[in-house]
Amino acid sequence: MYIDSVLGGICLVSFAVLLWQWWEAARLPLHQRLQKTPYAPDVTLFKPLKGCEPRTMECIASWLEQDYPGNVQILFGVADPKDPVLPELERLLKRYPAFHADIILCTEDLGANRKVSSLIQMSRKANGEVWIVSDADILAPKDLVRNIVQPLSDPQNGAVNCLYQIVAPSGFAMSLEKIGVNADFWSQVAQSLRLAEQNFCLGAVMAVNATVFRETGGFEPLANMLADDYHIGNRIHHSGKKIVLSSLVVDSIAHQANIREVWSHQLRWARTICFERPVSYGLSIISNTTFWAVLWLICGSHSSRYIIAGGVLLIRVLAVADLQRRLALDWRACRSSVLVWLKDLFQFMIWLCAFCGNQVEWRGQRFRVRKGGVLELKK
Repeated sequence: MYIDSVLGGICLVSFAVLLWQWWEAARLPLHQRLQKTPYAPDVTLFKPLKGCEPRTMECIASWLEQDYPGNVQILFGVADPKDPVLPELERLLKRYPAFHADIILCTEDLGANRKVSSLIQMSRKANGEVWIVSDADILAPKDLVRNIVQPLSDPQNGAVNCLYQIVAPSGFAMSLEKIGVNADFWSQVAQSLRLAEQNFCLGAVMAVNATVFRETGGFEPLANMLADDYHIGNRIHHSGKKIVLSSLVVDSIAHQANIREVWSHQLRWARTICFERPVSYGLSIISNTTFWAVLWLICGSHSSRYIIAGGVLLIRVLAVADLQRRLALDWRACRSSVLVWLKDLFQFMIWLCAFCGNQVEWRGQRFRVRKGGVLELKK
């Protein structure tokens, strides 16, 4: 009876958290666009590149075709002169001869975080009033720059970022990752915004006031940090400026991955959050509704658990389906929602392993993560 009471209580608390996140996500404005853009500052776009996936050039082209009335400088940073992305990039840029684009060979090793190392070297040539940092796999709608810079016309705002959805090939492993991002992650962000002001940035696309960002130290202090996007936003927040979450959603074009690769990716994310926010990450297990419902079904004894836990598991699937539909504006995005129970149990194992080590794999290299999220290359 005692186990039933404890597990049943935790299951219902977890269910309440699920409903809360679902409710806050439903209230969050998405896909709203500006009709006019009186503020059109000079923009520098940073694109650190490594490797060339099948749709990398399509993603880059989406940034070269932006409908933006101001000047846009785009900087491509490549660390390895033999990187296969270089010839493909050069061919692509020949199709846009009027565009102000520079390819910068970032051969200096300025820290363990090679992406930030490249950003430091690229920033030496940046001349925009607004800096936009974007991952190579982001497919941008044509009005993204026009919309994302607009909040920076208010001097109280120091940075703008936006949500993203994973667009990935079909397959079991990638379906688990898609549910984690396209349903759970953004609803958790919506919930966090209800509790407090945003004090971090989401790394898919970040726009910052260049003057404010330089005053916070620029990229240099982040050269050995794992969660560079988190620290960019955190330092801007502590400078007294606000971080705005844009209502636009961008596509993150993922490539095919097997379960081991998804495990490695998810574990890196988990340990990143665990090192930056250990208490909140530890408490996040409460929100794993499937885990608590299944644990109650296995370990409980009261017959009512079948009805209650079964109902909780069903509503979990419905919530995931609706959240994916809201982010993608397409009901077809919901087809993988029935895998959410497996995804949640997979996520529990990730959560557990996040506390059981300090190593991460990133861009083909293995690192140790030290206190404060500092990276150290494993030899």
